[in-house]
Amino acid sequence: MHNDWIALFVILPMLGGIVTTALRGHVMLQRFAGLCVLGATAITAWTLAFMISPETPVLVSWMGAWQPPFGIALALDGVNATLLVVANIVAIAAYMHSFNTIAPALERGWFHPLFHLLILGVNFSFITGDLFNLFVAFEIMLMASYALIVLGGGRAQLAQAYKYVVLNLVGSTVFVLTAGLLYGVVGTLNYADLARIVSEAKMTGAPLPTGFQTLSVMLLFVFALKGAVFPLWFWLPDTYHTMPSSISALFAALLSKVGVYAVLRLFPAVFASPGIDGLTFVQQLLPIAAGTTMVIAIICALSAVNVRRILAMILIAHVGYLIFGVSLMRPGAFAGALHYMGQEMIVMAGLMLCCGMLEKRAGSVRLDELGGIAKAMPGLGVMFFLLMIGLTGVPPLAGFYGKALLLREGIDAHAWWLVGATVFTAVLTLVAMLRIWVRAFWGETSAPGLVVPDGAEAGPAPRYGFATAGIALTVFVSVGYGLAAEPTLAWATRATAELDDPQAYIAAVLGPQDVAEPHTAPAGHHDTVAMEVSR
Repeated sequence: MHNDWIALFVILPMLGGIVTTALRGHVMLQRFAGLCVLGATAITAWTLAFMISPETPVLVSWMGAWQPPFGIALALDGVNATLLVVANIVAIAAYMHSFNTIAPALERGWFHPLFHLLILGVNFSFITGDLFNLFVAFEIMLMASYALIVLGGGRAQLAQAYKYVVLNLVGSTVFVLTAGLLYGVVGTLNYADLARIVSEAKMTGAPLPTGFQTLSVMLLFVFALKGAVFPLWFWLPDTYHTMPSSISALFAALLSKVGVYAVLRLFPAVFASPGIDGLTFVQQLLPIAAGTTMVIAIICALSAVNVRRILAMILIAHVGYLIFGVSLMRPGAFAGALHYMGQEMIVMAGLMLCCGMLEKRAGSVRLDELGGIAKAMPGLGVMFFLLMIGLTGVPPLAGFYGKALLLREGIDAHAWWLVGATVFTAVLTLVAMLRIWVRAFWGETSAPGLVVPDGAEAGPAPRYGFATAGIALTVFVSVGYGLAAEPTLAWATRATAELDDPQAYIAAVLGPQDVAEPHTAPAGHHDTVAMEVSR
């Protein structure tokens, strides 16, 4: 179904960046304009998500009315609509939190425009329908993140930013080269057209073009780097604890999930499609990456003493859950991965925002310098506890259902070592979070001048109304997500059905004739591709 309103996911954040740039120095006006833009984007996401149904599974907009597959396609289905709704809720929470926690000098500078440009890149990454524009979206997102990561110019920030920039420049270089080579091999970068070519090869038994699997591995490298999959995750834990908490919350919730989304969107239908012998190596890499990411990262989390670093390592371990879901290549596993990804984005953002409150009030996020937070800040203690049990998967909160679905699908697929790695990671996640809960919230402080149980040395509690509201928003959505498990799981199941059978997506984007006549290639340079595929 054609729907040009999808473009609002790019237009609104761009407008936010422009307006907040024009209002630099007028902080209250920047805040108001920014919240209006983020609210409008979230409302757009909700509205368009409700337009998706079994009868209309995909909304499509072709820029400039160019005919498929040569124009720029924007596509919205249940998968990216879910992530857009969650991402923009997280953005609102982090934005409100920043009002009380970010330094005034930074807020008067470029924080507001960069925040909206980052959201622009994330939204564009979710809705684009071709690989080249995914590269463009990544670059918009990364350029904004490069600037955000060095706001304040501290030595620790600059040292870790150098690593972050260099590694992402390597990933971007590999991405654009791979996209160019892929276009030379198959003549298209459109998701639906790529799925059509692979689907035809599967139906006819014909081999894929030479080099297709190599290019698939190169793309997996790029997306694994963005998603912080082992062994490409080492930049993340060293980076996230150096930034302002509202920015680290945004990064933790959104940036790694963009890479995971790309794997979920493209690999089941195209680059690791089951039933094609030419893609067996890629299919074997995914479970290895999932299992090692889970186990190694969660062990590292137990050895850390900085709360933000602990959360960063848990975040990486849970990326392994999502790659596990993709690697099973089963519809139920895709649904579990999408459901778990949505709640994990919300919960991880909320926990990072809690760290910001801890740092503001206690002056530290090191476990050996914290204690008595539950008595000094009972409201924060309650919110942290609810987010913590949501992350660890205690029913009836949302983390339980997606994880249970992944385990069920893993058992049915006899992926025993991955099931064991998942259970192992879940148990150690609980241990790591209890370590924070017991030591920071109920232990005795060991450093003078920090929060103590009776608040005697803490002085009058500053007002953090916006910061508290941001955390409360993540708690409310997380609890609601779990209590509404039946409809949200049903939605995730319907949304991910096309990942297993992409014909509906192909028909919506390219038109029904491409499905009805699968062996007929479009005119022009696609004739050469069709001859190569059917050879």
